[in-house]
Amino acid sequence: MSNEPFKVKDNIQEFIDEIKAYDSIRVDEIPEYRLFISQIEEFFDMKLGANINGDEEKKTISKTMIQNYIKDGLIMPPEGKSYNRNHIILLAMIYNLKSILTIKDIKKLLLPILELAEDEDKDEKIEYIYNTFYSIKESYLDEFPQLLDYDMDLICQKLDNSEEVGCEKIQQILLILTLVTQANVCKKLAERIIELHFSNPDDEQVDP
Repeated sequence: MSNEPFKVKDNIQEFIDEIKAYDSIRVDEIPEYRLFISQIEEFFDMKLGANINGDEEKKTISKTMIQNYIKDGLIMPPEGKSYNRNHIILLAMIYNLKSILTIKDIKKLLLPILELAEDEDKDEKIEYIYNTFYSIKESYLDEFPQLLDYDMDLICQKLDNSEEVGCEKIQQILLILTLVTQANVCKKLAERIIELHFSNPDDEQVDP
């Protein structure tokens, strides 16, 4: 059955293009020179969408956030008052992770990268990891309209013999429920992988 009643389809590509333009930072966009904390705020606002209302809690990054990330061990302290490219890469990773994972889990996940950051000879490896992630994210976004088509086709099939089949609002509700279910499954899977394969030394128990 056709999924044309899904009006959301008309805006999907526009939405994907918006994510590509304002929800990612490429490594080649990161300045080679060191940045002060105010410059980091400006850079993230420029790349990830400036905060119109000036609400600190809604900013993509802020001085307070960066200081808390340092305090919590998510990124290394700056050299003097300036931050290098590895700091920016880690902050970009945290930006992508923080809406799904807890600070505790992000710390566990980033610990191996923080260890690499301590070795100047491993700088290229950190950039390689982030570049690979960026490439995978781009590929997923390119394929997302097709994945969404599958979800909408499935919903229409399930509604095929129902009197609600032509109700756009019912279809939208089911699509949202489907997307949230997928997000929950992915979140739980990510948490389980972190639990099984990443460890935080602070959480380890010392045998008496």
